[in-house]
Amino acid sequence: MSPDEARSDVILAAAAAVFGTFLVGLISGLPFYPRTGVLGAVVAIFWLFALTGLVPLLLAKYRGDGIRAFGLDGPRENWQRGLLLAIPVVILGVLNEFVATGGLGPSLLGRIGGATGGTPALAPIGLPGPFAMSMGAVELLVLVVGALLLTTFLTIRGREGFRPTDLALTQALRTFGMGCAGVALVTGGLRSLGPDVRFTSVALQVTTLVVLVLLADRLVPLGPTIPRGAVLAPMIVIAVAHVFTVGGGLLFGNPLIGLHNAALGAGSAVVIAVMVSARRMAWAAVPLVVALHWWPSCLSPVAFERAAGC
Repeated sequence: MSPDEARSDVILAAAAAVFGTFLVGLISGLPFYPRTGVLGAVVAIFWLFALTGLVPLLLAKYRGDGIRAFGLDGPRENWQRGLLLAIPVVILGVLNEFVATGGLGPSLLGRIGGATGGTPALAPIGLPGPFAMSMGAVELLVLVVGALLLTTFLTIRGREGFRPTDLALTQALRTFGMGCAGVALVTGGLRSLGPDVRFTSVALQVTTLVVLVLLADRLVPLGPTIPRGAVLAPMIVIAVAHVFTVGGGLLFGNPLIGLHNAALGAGSAVVIAVMVSARRMAWAAVPLVVALHWWPSCLSPVAFERAAGC
C-alpha cells in the first residue's frame, strides 16, 4: 500500500469517528426516527458500530487486506497476557459500579447487568428487564468489536502512511501514554473545582491509566522501533473525536470536559496501538478492549461511550 492510500484510509476512518455523531444528531431529529422499543434499540446499536468499526472494515475489504489491516494476523498465543492489562480496568469498573449500585452482582455484570451511566444508546429506550440485559450483551459485543477495529486500523494505516521518524515501542508508550495521563490529571483537577466531578473519581481514572501504561511497558520488548504515526494516528483521532463529541462538543459545550475525556481515551488508544505494533503482543489488546467496555468506562477509546463521572 502506498503512503497516500494509507493516509486517505486514516482520514476516512477519522471522519466517521469525529463527525458521525453530527449526522446521527440530524437524523434522530426526524419525526419518524425510532426512539423506543426493540427497533429503537436495534437502530441505536447499529450507530455504535457504524461510527467505529464499519468504515475500517469496509476499507480493509476494499483494499483486500483482511485481518492484516488490523494487525491481528500474527500469532495469538500471547493473548493471555492481555488479562494482566485488564486487571486495573476491571478493578476500577467494579469499584465504580459497586459505589453506584451497592450490589456485588450488578457490579460484576457491568453493562450486561444494566450498569449505571454508559453509552446513552439504550438508556432512554425503556426496554423490559430481561430484554434489556440481552441487548446490553449485544451492545457490549458491538462496542468491543467497533473499538478494536477502529483503533487497530488507525494504528496500521498510521504506520504505513506516516513514516518521518521512528521511535522505540517503550519510548512511544512512556512519552504519549504518560503524557495523556498528565493532561487527564490537570484537566480533571480543574473540573473537580466545580460540581461537575469529584477529584477522587479523577484520581482513580488517572491512576488506572498510569498503571495500564506501566503494565504495558513491562510486556512490550525493548528493542523494536515503529513509525511515530502508528501511535499518533489513533491517539490524535480518538482525542479529536472526544473533543468534538463529549460535553456538548467543542462549539456548544464545555471544552474542559472534552479535553479530560480525550486524554483518558487517547491514553488507552496509545496502549492498544503499542501492543498491536509489538506484533507478537497484538492479541493482548483484546482482553483490554473487552474490559474497557464491559463496564462503562471513561477510558474507552469510543467518544460517545460515557460513564458516570466522565
